[in-house]
Amino acid sequence: MKKKVLGLYDSNITYMEKLYKYLEDDRKIGFSICAFTSEEKLTDFLEKEKIDYLIASEDKIKKIKGVGKTIYIYEDAQNDGIFRYSPGDEVVDRLIEIIGSGEADICNPTACKTKYIGVFSPVARSMKTSFCTVLGQMLAKKYRVLYLNFESFSGMSVSEQFGRRGDLSDVLYYFKNIRQEFISKFKNSIVSYNGLDMIKPAYYYLDLSYITPDIWDEFLSELSAMNEYDYIIMDLSDYLQGLFDSFLSRCSIVYTMTANDSRAQSKIFHYEQILNEYNHEDILKKTKKFVIPTIKNLPGEIDRLLYTELTDYVRKETASEFKW
Repeated sequence: MKKKVLGLYDSNITYMEKLYKYLEDDRKIGFSICAFTSEEKLTDFLEKEKIDYLIASEDKIKKIKGVGKTIYIYEDAQNDGIFRYSPGDEVVDRLIEIIGSGEADICNPTACKTKYIGVFSPVARSMKTSFCTVLGQMLAKKYRVLYLNFESFSGMSVSEQFGRRGDLSDVLYYFKNIRQEFISKFKNSIVSYNGLDMIKPAYYYLDLSYITPDIWDEFLSELSAMNEYDYIIMDLSDYLQGLFDSFLSRCSIVYTMTANDSRAQSKIFHYEQILNEYNHEDILKKTKKFVIPTIKNLPGEIDRLLYTELTDYVRKETASEFKW
């Protein structure tokens, strides 16, 4: 079930930022939280998404189309909404009281069910990106799936298929610097192909190479806590800081494409030696290796890949994990 959306709408930016951070950190209310400082931004968001509950300052009292229920912030403690000067824990308790404990979807972050699928190979031109997009579209017929591409030069960032939406580096900028608008930016950056959600890969991969493992851990944990997806497929590259600890160790399964030539086998051997020497045997245990045969005339369009013989091969190689 898709997570409900709680919006914050207040012209007092300082108050809104503090309230947003408290609600995000508290995690008692398992909603996706987004914040707005202007009616224009709120209206733009509502053109694409519904807000189930909106917390708004009392000067914003008017009917807003696309909002399920509005809860007002009052300067006077005698009113029925939220008293502006209440401590954070009292605000949360008051919200649960207004919304109802059942509706509030009280959340335990450790119980999030999002599973990560890692796809990584030290062997170039192994068709791992085509594999990812086909697997993602197959899973999307039944599940909520997000695909994240971390390639250095994916080609997708300059593709007209993605239009003018923000890319992954833009989304991460909001996550690090404008957290109260992160969810809105994240959702506005999504493009879907046959039900598979994607974010345009970073145009300049070095923007991502500077991100430290602790930020990646926080970002990926946030994606899980949002509870928007059943599976997140990560198409990984070796420039990422924390490739082993932050990414591959998080995955429930890792797919590694290889090739039959001696150079490819040497690269795989080297990669596996590193995993062993640096105590990452857990990654090896959940890794599945295979060679994707040469398939001629594959289309460049992501949504058309699903209707090629590559789909049959992906189904065969992943049958034990997904019971197609």
